[in-house]
Amino acid sequence: MSPVTSSKAHQKAQEDASALAEPATSDSTADASVYFPPITGSTDSRLSIPFLARFPLAVSFGLFYGFALGASKGGAQAAYRYRAENAHRLPTTKSGWYLYHKSKNYHSIIGGVKEGLRWGGRLSGWTSLFIVTEEVIDQLRGRGSDKHRDVASTVCAGMATAGICNWKNRWDFFTSARMAKTALKVSLVYGLSQDLLSTLRGRRPAYVDWLMRHVWGRPETVEA
Repeated sequence: MSPVTSSKAHQKAQEDASALAEPATSDSTADASVYFPPITGSTDSRLSIPFLARFPLAVSFGLFYGFALGASKGGAQAAYRYRAENAHRLPTTKSGWYLYHKSKNYHSIIGGVKEGLRWGGRLSGWTSLFIVTEEVIDQLRGRGSDKHRDVASTVCAGMATAGICNWKNRWDFFTSARMAKTALKVSLVYGLSQDLLSTLRGRRPAYVDWLMRHVWGRPETVEA
């Protein structure tokens, strides 16, 4: 065998050996991002959605959810108000009852739309304040690192939004305390859900790495 042929065969054997050894040197844990792919190409953002796309989505959700709540409440209140205002002149004929219910339904729809728009605007405003506050806290804590996009920023944003809401509405102490407790629970669940999804997609928050390193005794990351 010539030296050139021997060198090519040796090089090919080395490439085959490195190809076989490559999976063993990769991350020991399976890449969970294969099973939980990001919604967009931005894997470092919350919910894998950039802020400029997440903000209008959150505001739209608050608008529609607030409109649904306000419309159901406003429609019922408008119907009760119509019945109370016309209790002294109830119809006595079949056609009169038809017009009575038709007019009541009209007032109920108008009242529901008005109350729905009012509630939708208010809830979308508070939602936008929460999302912006969460992003600002992420930027202040992270300073270029995405490891600090975690539940702490979400809880701080939720409590800040609840505090502004209490101050604006001038609620009493017990109502403010109940509002703060609800904001704490909701923001905690929401933040932990985001952290769980980020961990499953391969971007672990800093406190998860700290727990794995100091509590469970596992390495922080294993690079391929």
